Order: sequence, then C-alpha cells, then structure tokens
Amino acid sequence: PRKEKDMNTFVSALLVGLVSVFCMLDSRLLGRLNFEQPLVGATLVGVVLGDPMTGLAVGAAAELVSMGLVNVGAAVPADMVLGSIIASAFACLTGASAETAMTIAVPVAVLGQLLGIVFRSVIAVLTHVADAAIEEGKFVKAQHLHIVVGTILYSLMYFIPTFFAILLGTDLVKGV
Repeated sequence: PRKEKDMNTFVSALLVGLVSVFCMLDSRLLGRLNFEQPLVGATLVGVVLGDPMTGLAVGAAAELVSMGLVNVGAAVPADMVLGSIIASAFACLTGASAETAMTIAVPVAVLGQLLGIVFRSVIAVLTHVADAAIEEGKFVKAQHLHIVVGTILYSLMYFIPTFFAILLGTDLVKGV
C-alpha cells in the first residue's frame, strides 16, 4: 500500500506539473486562450485529479484575488496561476476546502513571483547569446535559443516547483 500511495503521489505530481506548464505556455506560445487564468488552471488541475468541483472552487477564489493584482510599470505581480494550481492540487488531494487552499495559494504565488524575477534575470543571458549568434549570421541558432531553449526553461520554471510541491507535500510548502 505504501508503494502504491507513493506512485499515486508521483503520478499526481507529474500530471499537475504538466498542467502548470500547459497553462504557462498559453500566453507564450498558444496566443492567450485564457488557460493562464487561475480559474481555468485550477479547474484543469481538479479535472486531472478527479475532483473538478474543488478545482473550480479554488480557482474561483484565486481568480478573485488575482483580479485585484495590477501590474504597474515593471513591477512583477504575485504569480496567482502557480499559486492556484498548487493550492487546487492540495485541496483535491487532501480534501481541504477552498478557503484552506487559499492559505497556501497566496504564499506560493509570492514565491512564484520571486522565482519569476530570478528566472528572468538568468534568462536575460540568452538574449546576449542570441545577439552574438545574429551578429555571426547564425540566425537558426538565435531562433532556437528564443523558441526552443526559452520555452524549455520557462516550462522547467513552472514544472519543477509544482512537481516537487505536490510530491513532497503540504508540510514542505508551508515550511518554505
């Protein structure tokens, strides 16, 4: 039974990680189909984990919070998409209410904001590498850096924290 529970947790973490990547790629590759909204992402998590009503409830609560977040200038808002996805997964997996899930969503969203700032600082290096490739006439390399490498790195930025948050559990996330 213990091994089966570990496998179920692994599969759940993998599926939720893939949902988070799909939702993140919405505005970057798919053309903004609104999968990047907390309501939609959390509901997708609920569908994947077999509890769409809980996903919908968490997503609605997270959507209300995210509606109050406003980008001003270069300020980076809390990442409510990441927060709602992880909170929805925890609610679906533990049977917690939407209100309880929101106690996880906001801190995770702030952590996602910090991860995003660090990640964008690191990925800025790719711009200089792509500029050098363009100056050398290596346009395909520059294109691959932008489309392939950038997409993979963005995907990992969402997949890794989501996967490990679900795999390692709520206690770790609360501790962080």
